[in-house]
Amino acid sequence: MTFPAVGYTYEDNPEIHDEFHRIELQAAFTGAGRVFGAFVNTEGVDRLAGVAIWYGPGKQFLDENDPEQLGHWARFSDKLDPETRQWWKEVMSPSYSQLTADGLGEGIKKQIFHLQVLGVHPSYHRMGVGKALVNYMLVQIDSQGIASCVETANETNVSFYVSHGFQVKSKKEFASTHGDFTMWCLKREPQRGILTST
Repeated sequence: MTFPAVGYTYEDNPEIHDEFHRIELQAAFTGAGRVFGAFVNTEGVDRLAGVAIWYGPGKQFLDENDPEQLGHWARFSDKLDPETRQWWKEVMSPSYSQLTADGLGEGIKKQIFHLQVLGVHPSYHRMGVGKALVNYMLVQIDSQGIASCVETANETNVSFYVSHGFQVKSKKEFASTHGDFTMWCLKREPQRGILTST
């Protein structure tokens, strides 16, 4: 699968993918985002099974008004080859902004909750880890009466998010020299009394 943030597959360059995920965590740890971990006890040892990063209203990943986040991004960008750096600036970033503007409306993403990262270790797939990480925040978000959104480049994930009340709002093709890909933008309106955090 082509990974949208860096334009090519994990298998082709696992180091740059790992570095991108590190930047996602560092950006969240600036205080802009909230990071949640799900642990599964295996043979008496609690193991990290999944991670979610959420941004609340007024915050976003790579916020142009947050110099600390942008500093982390600049260090990552310097590690990209010139072609990929140019692709990010000229294709990925504006296309991603257009995807969310088309799906949510101009400027709306920063007014609602945004799920930036949901990752579950393959050993813990189909065990409810992703569901628990998503539902934990959705219960809190629903209690505040605020909408939420997520973007994905994996069609299987679209079904997962739809099962949690999200609706596809926009879809866009992204061109990349390492393989074109599709992204979806989904939105969920606040719901009352449906979920419980488990």
